[in-house]
Amino acid sequence: MSFDRSSPTLFFSKNYREGRQRFLEICMAKGLDVSAYIHPDHKGPQGEDLAIDCAWIGPQNAEKVMVVACGTHGLEASTGAATILQFLYNNAYLERSQDTALLIIHPINPFGWAYDRRGNEDGIDLNRNCLDHSLPYPVNTAYDDLHPLIKNAHVDSEGLVAFIKAFHGYSAQHGLGQSIGGITAGQYTYPNGMSFGGNALSWSCQTLYTIVEQYLGHAKKIVMVDWHTGIGSYGKPYFIMDDPVSSPAYAQASQWWAPHTIHSDDILDGASPDYSGLIIRGLKEKITSIGNAETLCVVIEWGTYKLDEMLQSLLLDDWLKANYTAEGPLVDTVRAQLIDRFCPQAPKWRNAVLTTAPSLYQQALKGLRKWD
Repeated sequence: MSFDRSSPTLFFSKNYREGRQRFLEICMAKGLDVSAYIHPDHKGPQGEDLAIDCAWIGPQNAEKVMVVACGTHGLEASTGAATILQFLYNNAYLERSQDTALLIIHPINPFGWAYDRRGNEDGIDLNRNCLDHSLPYPVNTAYDDLHPLIKNAHVDSEGLVAFIKAFHGYSAQHGLGQSIGGITAGQYTYPNGMSFGGNALSWSCQTLYTIVEQYLGHAKKIVMVDWHTGIGSYGKPYFIMDDPVSSPAYAQASQWWAPHTIHSDDILDGASPDYSGLIIRGLKEKITSIGNAETLCVVIEWGTYKLDEMLQSLLLDDWLKANYTAEGPLVDTVRAQLIDRFCPQAPKWRNAVLTTAPSLYQQALKGLRKWD
């Protein structure tokens, strides 16, 4: 595999098919074994397999493992995958120790990446799906209020402006925190709605649990980085943890990734949604159930556009989910907008990501190696 070093944005793949091919090629070139978990029921747009591919780097019995995952939200996969490709291509993993290994999960949501959607094949937001589905679901009354507004909105330029105006009207009455939480925290009542967490564990999340059992049962220290996009300043990394600010894990992450700020109860300016069914939470619980490993899990977002534009993007994604069989100029426009909102095409943005990402990998590995 060859890349033009003068054009680092080429680490970004155009689509899932290209992204998977490039990942498998670089793993083969580096002599890495890859396990493919192929979706049993769905194929890609060109009939290609949809798979979660896993690569292991380092000693098989390593007690310290860094887990790197991308594509929880399919539309966001290309960016995390680009940092992984860059990391492997530049041989950054070759500084090994006898007790440290790296597990790469690429991507968590192959269907979403292949079809340019945040959700999976069942319209589920996988980052709201990792919870015990035998228990009563969290209640999201704000989403009950907002669902009609979302479903009645139009996705042309005028409709997007009207949607934001109506959303802020609701926020003026109920507060921004409740409004943002209503849209993003997760809901389990409306399968055709936004941030639907599903009514059963998805194929992707079941597969992730299988991967944990197969790869991580022996580990004693685990750090997980789940790459996302959409929150934060343009082209800058934005760290989110599910642990409270008072926790040892939060203090440790703040030390490892200094001087970056770790966000927990201040995820958004003026609002901190109480998310349900997070993958990092579900994986932490699964790891705990199979062993006694200490875990440190962090979501790293790459900031794209401002809040109103990203709220519009969630509406566009919801509309595309409801109109997945439609064709025509409007569908093409919505898809193009979505791709750019979650993975901007601008070389400035992509260069910013790939300039910063290597240090984030190295900070995590350095912290993991020193973790006693």
